[in-house]
Order: sequence, then structure tokens, then C-alpha cells
Amino acid sequence: MVELLSTIPLLLINSLLFGFFTKLADLLDEHGLKMFKGADIFFGFVWGIFGTLAIIFSPLLATFYLAMLINWIIRGRIDYLNHRIATAIILVSVFFSGILANLDQILFIITTTLFTGIGVLIDYKIIKRNFLTNNNLFIFIALVIMIYSNLNYWIVFVSYLLNSIAYQSVKTWGKRNLKNY
Repeated sequence: MVELLSTIPLLLINSLLFGFFTKLADLLDEHGLKMFKGADIFFGFVWGIFGTLAIIFSPLLATFYLAMLINWIIRGRIDYLNHRIATAIILVSVFFSGILANLDQILFIITTTLFTGIGVLIDYKIIKRNFLTNNNLFIFIALVIMIYSNLNYWIVFVSYLLNSIAYQSVKTWGKRNLKNY
């Protein structure tokens, strides 16, 4: 129990940093943020490292973030070198950690289906972006429902909430401060 309690703060910090560096890497190559030469590549590595640190704590988190990554791959969101670096680091970590044997099939199917299904509907302009889709609230609703069937899903909810807060904070900063956003 003590070991679990000592890892939860690390997990929460990694979840925040995973979201932060995911969007920071995006700002560097897509939205004109300038930091230093090679920053986009550097932060692609950092994003991949913190993504790996977030998923190795729990097969449930590995399942959830792997499903999110599969969605990004299917929808063509891994479109810059730093995205591919982060993706490769995370995928290699998933494959070599042995965590694949413990993936939660229900969580994987629900998460992949929701992220990809709603994402494709938006991409093909079948539905319009709105508050629910811009903030991925549909995933949070699904996770709350899933928590009622299995309390272990709370860690996925909290991790993704922190990840999203960090991601959306960097995104908001980028919209306010970058001309290319």
C-alpha cells in the first residue's frame, strides 16, 4: 500500500507533464513557437519519455493512452517528426514492458471507438466541433460510467484529467500568444 501511495504523486506529475509536452511539441512545429534550434525534436523526445512514464505505472493507463495513440495514428495526427519520435518511444515502451499482456480490452475498445469515431465524424465535417468535442468530454463521461462498473478506472480518469488540463493550458497560451494559431 505504501508503494502504491508513493507512486500516485509521480503518476499525477507524469500525467501533467505528458499533456504539457504533448502540446508544447505541437506548438513548436505547427504553430510557430520558437525556442531554440532543434527544440521540436528535443520536446518530441521529452513528450515520448513522459508518455512512457505515465503508462508504465498501470496497465489501465497503458490501455487508455495506447488507444488514444492508435486514434492519432488512424486519423493522421502523427504528422511531424517530433510526433513520430514520441509515438515510437511510447510504442516501443508498451511492447517491451510486457504490459500488452495486461491490456484492458473493454477500456481499449471503448476509448479507441470514441476517440476515433467522434474524431472521424469531426474530420469529415459530419458533426461540428463544440464544447463537448473540443475538451473530449465524451471520454470523461464514458470513464465516469466505467468507474461505476469498476472502481479501478478512477486512475485513468484522474490521469487523463490532469493530462487534459496541462494540454489545454498550453493550447490556450498558444492561442493567446502565437500568430500562427
